[in-house]
Amino acid sequence: MPLPLCPYCRESFTPSRYRPDQVVCSDLDCQRRRKTAYHRQKLQDDPTYRAQCLDSQQQWREEHPEYMRNYRRAYGRSKAKFTSVTVETLVQLLERVKNNVALDLTSCPARVWLISSNDQVKNILATAELIVIQGLSAN
Repeated sequence: MPLPLCPYCRESFTPSRYRPDQVVCSDLDCQRRRKTAYHRQKLQDDPTYRAQCLDSQQQWREEHPEYMRNYRRAYGRSKAKFTSVTVETLVQLLERVKNNVALDLTSCPARVWLISSNDQVKNILATAELIVIQGLSAN
């Protein structure tokens, strides 16, 4: 009988004799990923579990009210790093954002919005997991 393949590392492994139906290998990284996937799925499927997790987080925050203040004092606030952009480039980008139709690439498992410099393409800047912006030419 062939050995099963771990879905995370794609390596074959010998299941535990105590868990013959084992699906994920015993590697710590793979087990961490398995637990994370289970937790995410459980949060999505079980409203009682989701409420319990939210209550637990709220209780922890109430028991440790100074945590974030101390953390920010020690490590500082995260600051977004922006590159300098010319006013002309921003105006061109905003002109493209004013359009009201978006090209939603639904064949991709991620949500993708396309912003193009082509005046024939209608664009929208929306909350998305990935935004692709075509480089603007400097005319």
